[in-house]
Amino acid sequence: MLKQLIDLLENNENGLSLSEISRAMNAQPSAILSMIDLLVQKGKLVEIGPDGKCCSTCGLESECNLLAARGKRYVAI
Repeated sequence: MLKQLIDLLENNENGLSLSEISRAMNAQPSAILSMIDLLVQKGKLVEIGPDGKCCSTCGLESECNLLAARGKRYVAI
């Protein structure tokens, strides 16, 4: 299932949100989030904001109104 997740994100250059991924994979968001967290830690995925910029390098993640309204997206590296 991890390979399926990576393949899905490799085919979506603008990234996908957690809900979009869970719908595409027909899986519960909590299960998908666990896989996403693992793949982010391993450097296979990157969290980006709705504006396409990388959240981990911003430093304002906790104060971001855009993230609060739209949530993170994920892309394969």
